[in-house]
Amino acid sequence: MKKSCKFMAPFAAAVLACSVGNASAETDISFYGLIDVWAGSTERPSSTDKTYELGSGGMSTSFLGFTATHTLTDNLKAIGGVEMFFRPDSAEDGRYGGDEFFARGAYVGLDGPFGQIKGGRNTAPYFLPMVFSNPFGDSFVFSPSILHSFQGGNNGPIVGDSGWSNSISYTTPSLGGVRVNAVYAFGEQAGSSSENKIGANVVFRSGPLLLVAAGHDISEGGLASSNNFSGERGSLGGSEQKAMMIGGAYDFEFIKVFAQYQELETELLVGGDVDTDTWQVGFSAPVGPGSVLASYANSDFTGASDFERKTWSLGYNYLVTKKLDLYGVFMRDDIDTIGTGNTWGLGARYRF
Repeated sequence: MKKSCKFMAPFAAAVLACSVGNASAETDISFYGLIDVWAGSTERPSSTDKTYELGSGGMSTSFLGFTATHTLTDNLKAIGGVEMFFRPDSAEDGRYGGDEFFARGAYVGLDGPFGQIKGGRNTAPYFLPMVFSNPFGDSFVFSPSILHSFQGGNNGPIVGDSGWSNSISYTTPSLGGVRVNAVYAFGEQAGSSSENKIGANVVFRSGPLLLVAAGHDISEGGLASSNNFSGERGSLGGSEQKAMMIGGAYDFEFIKVFAQYQELETELLVGGDVDTDTWQVGFSAPVGPGSVLASYANSDFTGASDFERKTWSLGYNYLVTKKLDLYGVFMRDDIDTIGTGNTWGLGARYRF
């Protein structure tokens, strides 16, 4: 939903004001979101038994967002926004208990011919290239790519979460189909200017071809959160990490293929270092009224932790309308030193 309003206001008040249709040529306010609910069975490799549940965020994490754009000149705009995750199955805010309230994003900035600059909590530069180059997108339940990277509570090794607080983000205009994004996050630890996060990504789009590359260098230091589920340290408990990934997708119309490769070097808070090499291949293919989705990821951990993880997912996504889709997915997750788990679910995702 998108309406024009005369003024900026707190989140709820602005949404109410916009809904009555006040108009102004200078300021544009948008309220939007996504609700995703699924039912099925979860079994992690470390579990002794399966759990039947009604969960949220099967294919995408549910969220609410509010943005405002104010025209300063013909080609310069002030921008601001806040986006919060929530769990519709339990009517609770956040991805988990204790999550930042506006964990998806909170920023103010400028947009113009030079590109876009924002300060606040910004999307980590590694996250969107990962999402773009796998068929299950941003699914923290069923995407092998996400589980092998950002899902810290389920053995994902990425340090720093999918969003970076205390950060400055700069995104270039599209130049011949190429867009570059760079993000720097202050560590904000007294006397430790080197405790920070820095990263960048490159996204190239041309017709059916998509190519991505990303990297980050993170130093969390001794005061960083040890909450593995939030992903701040990742499942390995890393305090420093260097990461790079490349990926891509090509749409042949009868099938769209995806591929990724990433390397992580993680220095643990205790216990040495771990190197992680991960690759993923997958496809989406139109079949009947929807699409078949399939993905396989393999991660090889060496060093202080030495194990292999193999995960595959197979599903079907039915687009009922542009705003509503239904899906069913089966996933098998195998960690050779822990065990195997099977997860399946049926769900619905609604955008507004």
